[in-house]
Amino acid sequence: MIAEKSKEAVRVRRPFFLTLLCLIGFTYTSLFSLLFLLGMLYSTGISGILNKYLQLYDLSRLNFLLFSLGGFFVFFSSFMGILLMWRLQRLGLYIYAISVIVFMITELILTGIFLPDIILHSLLIILFIVAFPLQQRKRRRT
Repeated sequence: MIAEKSKEAVRVRRPFFLTLLCLIGFTYTSLFSLLFLLGMLYSTGISGILNKYLQLYDLSRLNFLLFSLGGFFVFFSSFMGILLMWRLQRLGLYIYAISVIVFMITELILTGIFLPDIILHSLLIILFIVAFPLQQRKRRRT
């Protein structure tokens, strides 16, 4: 009984700000993972639509398939990083930051500078960095 009570007393609660960021991150990364997964499954139709309406360079089906596979991998790894942060594991912060930086570099190479995406992703990384170590400091004090 005493061992059970001490485990409950040591258990650290996730701060509200980190919980909010994780929920936003879960939603964002899961929707984009699903989008890229659908892109892999329906690469012919979606590549035609993107070529027509977004006025991208001519994407072949293979290029679009590889683009979708890469996008799925990046956003799914971001999702896994957020899941680890949800569980208060510092490794998740590193996985998330690396995958988002890879995404921003890839986007910069493929499409050039798109300021709203750069600002959004940079802001999310900074907010997670700010929110996560605060929890670690509180844990050390107790």
